[in-house]
Amino acid sequence: MFSRCPDCAEQHEVTVEHLRQSRGLLDCSVCGKSFDALRYLSEDKDALLNDSLPYPDHQTLDQRPQTRRVWFAATSLVALLLVAQILYFEGYRLTLQPQLRASLDKVCATLSCQLPPYKNLEELSVSHSDLRVRSDSSYLFSAALSNQAPFAQAAPDFKLSVLNFNGQAIAERVFSSAEYLLKPTILAPEQTVEIRLSVVAPAAPIGGYTFTLL
Repeated sequence: MFSRCPDCAEQHEVTVEHLRQSRGLLDCSVCGKSFDALRYLSEDKDALLNDSLPYPDHQTLDQRPQTRRVWFAATSLVALLLVAQILYFEGYRLTLQPQLRASLDKVCATLSCQLPPYKNLEELSVSHSDLRVRSDSSYLFSAALSNQAPFAQAAPDFKLSVLNFNGQAIAERVFSSAEYLLKPTILAPEQTVEIRLSVVAPAAPIGGYTFTLL
């Protein structure tokens, strides 16, 4: 077999063993340059150079970048679908995670999107709640509601239950945030608001009450 140097056109006789040991590379004895003998390999001693012949190794190398691009695009698509599924099924719960909320707020500020209102009852506290009878026999319910979250969150609704002396509910009602707060019904971080509501006295004597955030 023969291979011709592409730089000086000098032809070299080669063997399979030689090509295997040199991994297909030859050093031209005339110009001293190294060339890929496999690309210019021929059985004919007088064969001319022909760069237009297809070369399998080069085809493989040319296909690698395209293969990587297809693989990257497919991987990216799968990742986006996974993120979309997580946001669809767990999106609202994720927005309630304090460690994620700040980052999501920044992302939405950039993309001009809007997250659902932050609401975490565990970061709301109630203090100084009281239920007192007034001169007209009605009752005044009062309490202090504080937002201890580092984010603004929607004020909650709450349920007030009036109990008899046996601890059984004799009357109860759910109050919306709009009934005890002026608009907007959003609590700023570390904000405390006072709740004052008139309650009509039930016919049975009142022995206590419960106050539940919803």
